[in-house]
Amino acid sequence: MPSIVASERVRLCAGNNADLCQAIFKAHGLSDLRSDFVWSSDRQAPPYYPNVATLDADAVTVQLAEIARLTSVLATGFSVKDGFCRLDLQPLGFSQLFEASWIWADLSHPATTPSGWERVEDAASLEMWEFAWADRASPSNGRVFPAAVLADPAIAILGRRTADGFAAGCIANRSELVTGLSNVFATDGSPTYQDAVRAAANAFAGCRALVAYDRDAGLDEALACGFQATGPLRIWIRDSQDKEE
Repeated sequence: MPSIVASERVRLCAGNNADLCQAIFKAHGLSDLRSDFVWSSDRQAPPYYPNVATLDADAVTVQLAEIARLTSVLATGFSVKDGFCRLDLQPLGFSQLFEASWIWADLSHPATTPSGWERVEDAASLEMWEFAWADRASPSNGRVFPAAVLADPAIAILGRRTADGFAAGCIANRSELVTGLSNVFATDGSPTYQDAVRAAANAFAGCRALVAYDRDAGLDEALACGFQATGPLRIWIRDSQDKEE
C-alpha cells in the first residue's frame, strides 16, 4: 500500500471501526444510518457500542446536529465515538469517558496464523469465545455478539482454544483498504497483541494494513508489536434521562 498521510490514516481507521459497529448492529437486527460524515443509530446499542461514530474531521456541524437529534429520541444513555477529537459535547449533556489513540501497522510480509488459533464458525464456540472475552471485559448482562455475526463475510472471530474454552482471541473486520483489529484478549497471562496481530493479518486475503485503537498499557503493548500511533479519538457518554433527574 502506498504511503498514506496521517490524516487519511485516521479517516480509514474511523471508517473501519464504523464498519464494525454497523456489522454488530446488523447482527442484532438494529437499524442504522450512514453518510460520508457520520454513522448513527437511534436504536439502543449493544453493550460497549456507540450510537454515533464520526467519519469526517471537518463535518462538525452535521455531526452535532445528528447527536442532538439522538438526545431527543433516545431515552437511554448512549455514547459517541469522536474519531477526530473535534467535538465538544458537554453542552449536550455528555462527559468524556476516555481518550485513546488510533493505531496503524503496515504489513510488508504475508502473515502466518499462530499455532492453535482458529476462526470461530458455530454458535456454541462463539458463546465460549464471548464468555472468555467477557470475563476480562467485565461486561453488562446480555450477549454482545449474536450468532448472526458469523454469517458476515467481513467479520472474523478468532481465538486460541484450550480444553477449558478460549485462552485468547480477537475480532478482525475487513474494509476496502484495511483490516480492523479489536476485542483483543488473553486470559492466561500471555501477551495479548503478539499472536492476535498475526491471526487478524491472516484472516482475510490481501491484508496490507491493520488498524485499531487502544490506550494505556494496551497501547504500549500494541506499539511494541509494530503499530504506530496515528491520531487521537475520544469516547463521550451521556447518562440516561432518568439518571439525570
